[in-house]
Amino acid sequence: MIYLIYGQEDYFIRQKINELISNAKGEIVHFNGSDNDFTINKMLDACLTNNLFSDFQTILVNDPYFLTKKLEDNELKDLYEYINNPIYESDLILYTYINSFNLRLKLFKDLSKNAQIFNFEKYNYQNFNNYTRQRISETKLNISKDAVEDLINICNYNASLFEKNLEILNLYPDKIDKEVVKALCQEPEEIDAFKLINALTDKNITKTITIERKMFSQSDSLYSIIGLLAGQLRFLYQVAYLDSKGMSTSQIMEITNANEIRIRKSKETLNKLNMDQILDLLNELSNLDCKYKSDNSISDLSRFELFVLNLLKRNNYASN
Repeated sequence: MIYLIYGQEDYFIRQKINELISNAKGEIVHFNGSDNDFTINKMLDACLTNNLFSDFQTILVNDPYFLTKKLEDNELKDLYEYINNPIYESDLILYTYINSFNLRLKLFKDLSKNAQIFNFEKYNYQNFNNYTRQRISETKLNISKDAVEDLINICNYNASLFEKNLEILNLYPDKIDKEVVKALCQEPEEIDAFKLINALTDKNITKTITIERKMFSQSDSLYSIIGLLAGQLRFLYQVAYLDSKGMSTSQIMEITNANEIRIRKSKETLNKLNMDQILDLLNELSNLDCKYKSDNSISDLSRFELFVLNLLKRNNYASN
C-alpha cells in the first residue's frame, strides 16, 4: 500500500504516522526525502528488498523531493513502474509536516490514484468550533464559558496548537478562567507577527524591539520570521482589499477563513496602515530576504534590528 499524508495540522499527521507505525509488520525504514544523498532508487530498493526476518517492511519518506517539483520523465520511470505495480509486502508512506507537496504535479495526481490519502488541512471556522468544544467536553475540563471562547480564539483554527494548550490546561488544578488561559496558553506564531506590525504602526520602538526579540527566541531563523511577517502583511492586504469592495465582516471571515476577532483587529491596524504602505513593507521584506541569503557577515538578530530601526526612522515612527 502507498500512503500520502500531508496538510497543515502536524498534530494529526503525527498521530496518523504513529498509528501506521504501530500497526506495521516487519522492518521499518526511514528516509529524509530532502537529504542530498536521498534518491528515488534508494527508496524503491528498500521497497523491493526482501527482509531476512520478515516478509513485510514499511518505508517512511519525509518530504520526498519528487513531490515538491517537476522532474524529467526519465528520472521518474522506475517510480511510475512501482506506482502501477506496488509490492504487497511493502507499505510506502510519503509524508510532509510542512505542507510542501505540490498538488498540481502530474506525479502527485497519478500517485493519488493508487494511494490512500490523508489530507489534514486546517479547520474552517465551523469545524474548528465543533472540534474544540467536543474535545473540551471529552476531557471534562473545569473551564468557564468565556475562557473557552478565549482558548478557541487564541488557537486561531490551529488544532495542533489547541491540543498542546489542552494538555497544559489539563494540568491546572483549579477552575480555569480567562486569566489562566491568557497566562498559560501559547499563541500561534503569526500573532507575534501581527503584534510587531502593530508596534511599528503605533510608533513604539520599545515594544517593537521587545516583540522582535521574543520572536527570535522562539524561531530558528530570520528566514522563518520574514515568512511570518510577509504572511501577516498579505493577510492585512487581503482584508483591506475586501473591505474596500464593501464586504461585511462576515463575508470577509468566510473568504479568508479567519475568525471575527482577527478581522476586527486587522481593521484596527488598517486605520493606521494603508494598502500602499503594506506593499512597501512587503517590498522591504523582500529586500531583507535577498540580503539575508547573500550576506552572512552579521547575526540574524542584528540584521533584523537594523531593518526595523531603519523602517522606524524612514517612516518617522519612533516616538518612544
